[in-house]
Amino acid sequence: PDYNNELTQFLPRTIVLKKPPGAQLGFNIRGGKASQLGIFISKVIPDSDAHRAGLQEGDQVLSVNDVDFQDIEHSKAVEILKTAREITMRVRYFPYNYQRQKERTVH
Repeated sequence: PDYNNELTQFLPRTIVLKKPPGAQLGFNIRGGKASQLGIFISKVIPDSDAHRAGLQEGDQVLSVNDVDFQDIEHSKAVEILKTAREITMRVRYFPYNYQRQKERTVH
């Protein structure tokens, strides 16, 4: 990653994805209520719609389609993401908590 004093990379941003029936989302999540750190993007498939939309590993998912993801069970988060045809996500890059969560390996 680029190390500079630019803080805009840490500001919340909106990602909009359309998912045709049977299509993959192009990313994986980890975490949830049990981890107490939230839901994070753990992998983004290169050249996927998610990748092109700017989603990146280490993004914390704040909400999906106006559902608060900051204190949600992992299984419920997966269900919402899998069943939606159009996804509007509020995310923020939060590498510190993502690293803490990876160290816990709750998921």
